[in-house]
Amino acid sequence: MRSTDEQLHEIMKRAEVVQEKNAIKRNLRACIVASCISAVLLIITCFYIPRLSVKQEDAGLQRYGSMLLSTPYMGYVVVGVLAFILGICIALICVQRQKLKDKEKVQK
Repeated sequence: MRSTDEQLHEIMKRAEVVQEKNAIKRNLRACIVASCISAVLLIITCFYIPRLSVKQEDAGLQRYGSMLLSTPYMGYVVVGVLAFILGICIALICVQRQKLKDKEKVQK
């Protein structure tokens, strides 16, 4: 029979394991939501690329803004940045899932 201190120590240890699993699951859910939002933003931006480009009529005002954003390729830059963010979110999801699987294997 275990003493009260040993039982309490075992209970605390199990509680920590459960809290870690719950934290990993929360992070996984947050990454999934972030990747869905990024995907939606990417799709919406792809549809509005023609509206984001600068028209040739505004050529005189282009020197006041930044060189990159005043070009007609601004929409493609925005899509590239959003695609990069989506890639980061998906990578984080994969890492979180791997951590969760490793924790489950250790417990078994």
